[in-house]
Amino acid sequence: MLLPPADPSSSSALAAMFDRVAASRGWVSNAMKSFAHAPEGLGVFSAVGHYSRYGTALTELQRELVILLVGRSVPYAWGHHVPLGLQAGITQAQIDDIAAGRVPETLPEPDRALCAYVLSFLAGRGTGAEVAGPLLAHFSPRQVTDITLIAAYYLALGTSILALGVELEPPEVLAIELEWQRKQSAPQGS
Repeated sequence: MLLPPADPSSSSALAAMFDRVAASRGWVSNAMKSFAHAPEGLGVFSAVGHYSRYGTALTELQRELVILLVGRSVPYAWGHHVPLGLQAGITQAQIDDIAAGRVPETLPEPDRALCAYVLSFLAGRGTGAEVAGPLLAHFSPRQVTDITLIAAYYLALGTSILALGVELEPPEVLAIELEWQRKQSAPQGS
């Protein structure tokens, strides 16, 4: 870890921010803790992350596809989101394709279009008609914006995690996130 850990008991603003982050995610990950030296920045950044995970007009599977594509070269992100992707219904073979930077051909056509768009986004060369056409055939402007926001957030988060040397939590801690996500995805009344 590049920076020393920030102590939430040393600052009421940081303690309040940790409480806010925990309320939106079920816990405070090492990734979020890495921004703790700037509580206001943590608040703004975590709000975009919360929207990316829980406020978009995409399915859980589609959100996880975007996150896995963006995070495939970030061990911390991969360690968090492979289990979440599997839980959302992405197969191990599809995850293997994503790890290799390929669009999984076994996905339905809309999800293949989403993956092609995210890979184009990550290449930083814009979106040609061969990518835009299929994407716009299956997704509304709101959904395309949501895909873009998720990709942008996780690109920023992933590069920050790498720069700051954020360490992956142990499996028993990651289980908290998996359970939180399962509960968030469960139909109301379950």
